Amino acid sequence: VRERRMMFLFSSLLLLTIGRVDGCAWAGLARKLVDDVNAVSLDKGQVHHEEVVRERRMPNPTKESDLPYYHYDSIGDFEMRWGFVGSGKDEEIDIEVTLYSDIFVGIGFDCTSSRMCDMVVGNGGGRNEPFLEDYFEVEGDREPHTDEELGGRNDLEVVELKYENYASILRFRRLLVTGDKWDSPITKGPMSLVYVWCSEPFCVDVHSAHAPGNWNIIEVDMTGVNSEDERTRAKRNSKVLADCKPGGEELCSCSQLIKRGAIESFDECTQEAAVEYCEIHGPCEVSMTY
Repeated sequence: VRERRMMFLFSSLLLLTIGRVDGCAWAGLARKLVDDVNAVSLDKGQVHHEEVVRERRMPNPTKESDLPYYHYDSIGDFEMRWGFVGSGKDEEIDIEVTLYSDIFVGIGFDCTSSRMCDMVVGNGGGRNEPFLEDYFEVEGDREPHTDEELGGRNDLEVVELKYENYASILRFRRLLVTGDKWDSPITKGPMSLVYVWCSEPFCVDVHSAHAPGNWNIIEVDMTGVNSEDERTRAKRNSKVLADCKPGGEELCSCSQLIKRGAIESFDECTQEAAVEYCEIHGPCEVSMTY
């Protein structure tokens, strides 16, 4: 956006300085300039979007994590890991969300639509600065307000924000019951969650609306009782995306195979063992930081 404004301003000053263009011609040239700049921006966004679709490697249900529970949804290749810390009124949820965007991604708690929805929105970095914010979407299909703008609090504790494999990974904590009117209580039971992501070229910055299909409402049992079933389902998806050919970058190393119990020693480490593990469990974690 800043580049577009600077190009537009520079060209405006140049044309005014030359002083040889009448009003109608100037208006036509100005419109053409803006259209050309927008077209270049959209082309760049489309190229990046195609890179994301081509290069991403998800889901990764076998990723090592200290969070015990797991959920996967194939609509947006959405992954969520979580656990609980503390007890009573001080009990918190420790949650990690993975979605494909370096502009913004979000998760909403106890939402059956985008209206009157408690949202957490952020990104992990990439081409943009990482951020995480506590939001509430009052009207639906509009840019949400921060809880603080509405007179509430930012009740989030950032654990980690990072960008890997073309995905933003947001990890944060918050109390199950914050006492803030703009936060929905998180219950250890079935909950309706909504997730969204900003995908170019439709969505270009944090003030843009996400594309019509770039969101979904899911039902998750927050007790985590279905986690193993979710991991199994995600593994089936990951095997479709995994490059399990001999010599592939997503095969486990000897150390990773030993750590995962696939082999007992380096003497048993063969290409065949790595391929077999990949075909059953999906790829080992690949780090392709943007």
